[in-house]
Amino acid sequence: MVKTYRIGLFAERARAYGRRLCEGVAAFAMETESWVLESVEDMDLRRPSTLARYDGFIARILDDRIAAAFAATGKPVVDVFFNACRPGFAVVDQNPVAIAQLAARHFITRQFQNFAFCGYDGIQFSDARRTAFVHCLELNHFGCAVYQTPRAALRDFGTMVVRRERLGAAPDERPLADWVRALPKPVAVLCSHDLRAYHLLRICRNVGIVVPRQVAILGVDDDPLVCGFTQPALSSIDPDAFAIGHAAAEVLQRMLVDETLRAHPPVLRVKPKGLTVRSSSEIYPLDPPWLSDALVFIRCNVARRLTASDVFAHLGRSHTLVDAAFRSVIGRTVQQEIARSRLEEARRLVGSSSLPLAEIAARCGFASSQYFSRSYAAAFGAPPSRHARR
Repeated sequence: MVKTYRIGLFAERARAYGRRLCEGVAAFAMETESWVLESVEDMDLRRPSTLARYDGFIARILDDRIAAAFAATGKPVVDVFFNACRPGFAVVDQNPVAIAQLAARHFITRQFQNFAFCGYDGIQFSDARRTAFVHCLELNHFGCAVYQTPRAALRDFGTMVVRRERLGAAPDERPLADWVRALPKPVAVLCSHDLRAYHLLRICRNVGIVVPRQVAILGVDDDPLVCGFTQPALSSIDPDAFAIGHAAAEVLQRMLVDETLRAHPPVLRVKPKGLTVRSSSEIYPLDPPWLSDALVFIRCNVARRLTASDVFAHLGRSHTLVDAAFRSVIGRTVQQEIARSRLEEARRLVGSSSLPLAEIAARCGFASSQYFSRSYAAAFGAPPSRHARR
């Protein structure tokens, strides 16, 4: 007879991230059919007898009070928030380095020279993303301005950011407005998550800073509600909360059946799913300005059998003028930029989706799968099958 495990899931579900995480856990529970999955509420943390009924927990450990309640049960715990190292807890969380790499690549390929990070000092996920983004830019020989959160505002962020994630005015609107005004323009800003990006977009609109022309903004979480409430629509990185939830359930299952794993609980970082480009960062800060229009047109039409003639016709300018500007500013011809954009989109799909390679080739405008594989290997040093997401 298969043993049944009663599993407690402690995670807020007010935002898309929390719901996706819970869906990943639920998907694993349905696959195994040996889990009885139940929601643990905050009031349950004050009832040891209630927690004692469970065999293990998946929880967003937001603070020491929550950690102590779960640690007291002596049951295996997988932390899917990770704001501090806690003995005996496994960790499955986002990969801040991979998130930073996606963000840096997004901005650098758009020819930005000025970069900034906007988050909250002392909140672990924000600090981790800031450190990784700054380091990634340093490796590419760029600096990064970092917003320093006023001490008086920090206590308000604990409730607003971690627990309730309310959409509204930031408690530090005035210093944040002063900071963004002083940044050299145009500037590319990575925000710690979508809510912080919402704050920054709101402030830019209030003080007359044009997004994305002067400030390009990128968030993290890809929450459709937040991204859709902004004007312009917010570009964002999807950290793959579903995969985090599913992986956390897999780790907990292993801990339930392997006593040695409880003594040395694992730490697992899940790569982001991808980056959704919307209006808040869809720009190339180039001179002449019509070059940005040309590059956006190429990116948005990469799935077509796009030619240089299509770009010339879209711009309504002579091929001599356009090609000369591309060579001078970008260092490539129009046709070379089309080929580069196809390959970059293909690399993104290969690494972030489970689409068949033939489908990726078609989506990126390659004439055949064979030509796609040869071009990909020549550009990136290995065939796409080696880089495919498993």
